[in-house]
Amino acid sequence: MSLGVATPAGWRPGDGAGVAALVAAVHAVPRKPRSPQPPLRRAVSSCADDGSAGSLRAVIAAANDGDTVDLRGLACSTITLAQGAIPLPFDNLTLDGPGAERLAIDGALTDRVFVHYGYGELRLRGVTVQNGFNAVAGYRIAGGACVLSGGYVTLDHAAVRGCIAVGEGAYGGGLLARGVTLYTSTLSGNVARGSPLRTLTASYGGGAFAYRGSAALYDSTVSGNRAEPDPNNRYGSYDTGGGLFSDNGGYASRSTVAGNYTDGTGGGIASHAGFFVGNSTISGNVARAKPGGGLFVRLADAFSIRNSTIAFNQAIRGGGVYLAGSPRAFALDSTILAGNRAADGADLAAAQAVAVVGANNLVQEASAAIALPPDTRHADPKLLPLAANGGPTPTHALAPDSPAIDAGNDLAGFATDQRGDGYPRVQGAAADIGAFESAPAPPAPAAVPLAAPRGLALLAALLLALGLVPARARKR
Repeated sequence: MSLGVATPAGWRPGDGAGVAALVAAVHAVPRKPRSPQPPLRRAVSSCADDGSAGSLRAVIAAANDGDTVDLRGLACSTITLAQGAIPLPFDNLTLDGPGAERLAIDGALTDRVFVHYGYGELRLRGVTVQNGFNAVAGYRIAGGACVLSGGYVTLDHAAVRGCIAVGEGAYGGGLLARGVTLYTSTLSGNVARGSPLRTLTASYGGGAFAYRGSAALYDSTVSGNRAEPDPNNRYGSYDTGGGLFSDNGGYASRSTVAGNYTDGTGGGIASHAGFFVGNSTISGNVARAKPGGGLFVRLADAFSIRNSTIAFNQAIRGGGVYLAGSPRAFALDSTILAGNRAADGADLAAAQAVAVVGANNLVQEASAAIALPPDTRHADPKLLPLAANGGPTPTHALAPDSPAIDAGNDLAGFATDQRGDGYPRVQGAAADIGAFESAPAPPAPAAVPLAAPRGLALLAALLLALGLVPARARKR
């Protein structure tokens, strides 16, 4: 089920016609009409992929729009697909698994895992989808190597990993959908790769591509994904969004985007509209030859980053964040932009003059086009390595002597820091700058003065006179 459509006439990397043709091919496949009966929960009882009764493929084939496919009773840890991608001819369907760490649906690097032909929502809950593969030869378009959807995909305590899309245009190594939402989920190790043809190629969204919709991350991690050309291609490429690409912006809340790579723009995230970042970490992403190591935003609308840490990313310009448009307003509050590498030396850069509003930030270096608030600090924030410091996502803790401690604000009204419940946003005199809130050091124990020997003797005599010393102690 390759669904790798031909490259449209006159197509150029980045013009949108290629991915539009692929999504149109998905929508051209007939869907099941909605059943008059209420949605059902349908149990999967077999781990085989032979179409037999109780197998995932058979249960889905018998399902109706709006049903839930229940995989929670399976004893196996993996369903390996032997008959190619499973078609989902519904507008809406939910797959409900026992937990992403307990059950994986594996494409065995032979085909996609799921193709969702509907316009509604495909919800993957408590399951991992992995090792999908979509490679097309010639002048053709690939994408959505694990999940290709004409509608919206929601990952809920789920994972998509190890998927590879290869074509002249490759859109969404892991996921291609109109909209992508993650709740406490993971996108990792997926690849979108422009194939080695004697022409220009394109690769968008190594982890996921939100086509004409938005992407939202909540308590989630996007890591180790790649949007890249084949190394044998000498004819150039347009690559963007190593971790995630969104046509229409989105939101990252209490999430981490780390260790993603692209040859082009937006090593971590690339967005063609405002991408709001709150209580999140963007770290260690690379845009090898173009701007925006952590975040690349092309926009003319409002844009804000609050209580976040953007560090150790790399790009040609704007090692942390690069603004390719001229936003109506850019708000930066209580955020760290530091330790990012760029040829222009800037953690934050823009193509046009941008006046930043906000307060209590730590930005080590901004380009000349950026006018920062006057209270901005420029010191080393003394970040500790990215680590599991509590909560569902990794974070950069602050060293005890960090200048970011008690120097931020909570104008956004966050109840917690990035780690969530149990980690209040404000501990100490004020919020810390960045996504991580340090607990105040406990007070040193008060010194207890030692009594002089004469005082101890008087105390012993008093206790004896009052009968508070046991008799046996008196005899000693």
